[in-house]
Amino acid sequence: MLNQQDRQTVRTALDKRKSTLLAEIRTALADSGDTQFREVLGGSPGDSSDEALAASLADLSAARIDREVREYRALEAAEQRLGDAGFGTCADCAVAIPLARLVANPAATRCVQCQEKFDKTHAGQAHGSL
Repeated sequence: MLNQQDRQTVRTALDKRKSTLLAEIRTALADSGDTQFREVLGGSPGDSSDEALAASLADLSAARIDREVREYRALEAAEQRLGDAGFGTCADCAVAIPLARLVANPAATRCVQCQEKFDKTHAGQAHGSL
């Protein structure tokens, strides 16, 4: 169980990560417009390889934004749970999640061992937990 100082340490890490993610999301959204693809498409209109490259870059940008938004939402959920008595306890085995893991990943709901098992058994399924 986390004491008050540990919870504050996790809150600080959580706030810092949320702030960083928000800045990354804003930058990615600003860059996702056609500005980053103008050079690719500007060279020779109608070149199918340039258009394919631009489409691939747009897909990568959208995937990055999606991943960052999902992580941000997981951090918001963790922020809501931070005050709960069970915060910091593995959802699967009920052991305490080490403080270092919670600082590195404040949205973690499983200990490393249970997360590894989860990842193996849910490989290929969309959007596993953080």
